[in-house]
Amino acid sequence: MRAGDRRVPKVAVLGANGQVGAELCLLLARVPGLELVPVCRNRSGSAFLRWQGVACRHGRPAEPLQAAALFSDCDAVVNCALATGSPRAMRRMEDRIVQSMVEHSRPGTVLVHFSTQSVYGDAQPGRLIRWRSLYGRAKLATERHLTRVARGAGRAVFIFRLGHVCGPLQDITHSIREEILDGPPALPQGDGPSNTVFTVTIRDAVLSAIADKLRPGTYDLMNVPQWTWTEVYAYEAEVAGRALNLRRVPAGATHAGIAAALAGVLRRLVAGAASNSFLRQLAGSLIAYAPDSLSRRSHAWWHRIRARRQIAELSGGRALAEHLSWIANGSRFPPDLAPTRVALESNPYEGIGDAPSGHGVWPEDLPLAAVAHSGTAAEPA
Repeated sequence: MRAGDRRVPKVAVLGANGQVGAELCLLLARVPGLELVPVCRNRSGSAFLRWQGVACRHGRPAEPLQAAALFSDCDAVVNCALATGSPRAMRRMEDRIVQSMVEHSRPGTVLVHFSTQSVYGDAQPGRLIRWRSLYGRAKLATERHLTRVARGAGRAVFIFRLGHVCGPLQDITHSIREEILDGPPALPQGDGPSNTVFTVTIRDAVLSAIADKLRPGTYDLMNVPQWTWTEVYAYEAEVAGRALNLRRVPAGATHAGIAAALAGVLRRLVAGAASNSFLRQLAGSLIAYAPDSLSRRSHAWWHRIRARRQIAELSGGRALAEHLSWIANGSRFPPDLAPTRVALESNPYEGIGDAPSGHGVWPEDLPLAAVAHSGTAAEPA
């Protein structure tokens, strides 16, 4: 919103049923002077938020006839939606959503899109070349599509590249707390900055964009300032009421030779091909016509690979959790955000996710926006 505009901002959150979207909605619902419009595809997806007493709108933002009815009356649109399926299908759906954000929101609406640190490539340290996964390439392509569409329409956008999102509803937080309770968790020697961001800092970045305190552009969004992994685990141990006892594990070599780097690139090329649904189906079809002995051998090879991975995950030992292997990213951060530790001191997560007192209040669905064209919004499935 423009500086000096004292009207209560109306904020739509797309993908409000996801982990990040739902937690962000519960935090924004507590912000005074803000009207929240969570958007979920259907009432099944919005059940958790409605159980928490938060009214929602329902429909598909990627569908033009529905998009205008979902957020054309809002002052800000925050895209937390995460498409599923193959990288190609995911990119197509996310491209449609971000295009709808631009085309079916009012001029002057604040547009916020959440992306990922995966756009920077391989998270492992010591890589000569940072290979970008299919997921990372798809998310970067969506960023570029949004920027191109917004520029063509004369619109400004905010893109926040999130790392590991922490908060009471987030998988990584549950994983870290389980490590602490099972203890002692293993952390790498030479503790360095993590790419974590608590949802309270995501909330603050969104509010900063809405209040016109931040210039449009692409930002790396992490804790303010960046926390080390030791700080993250210490905070979660405090929340869990446990003393933190750590095991320090060598993180491995930090520099790889050229031969090792090239071998790593080759492995990732093979892994990328294996993760492509078309190539997988093609390989499966070819194997189906191969001699029986070769078909059985290929099938056995696949099961051995999968078994080794599962055994490695179960064996524990001195292995580090996968998230601890990420190298630190980030070069452009949103300025003037409150320190994450200060934001957490206000106990913003109190009661989030808890069962409502009594039987709870299930609110009525939010009415759809009046659509300014001759068509009508299609009913959500």
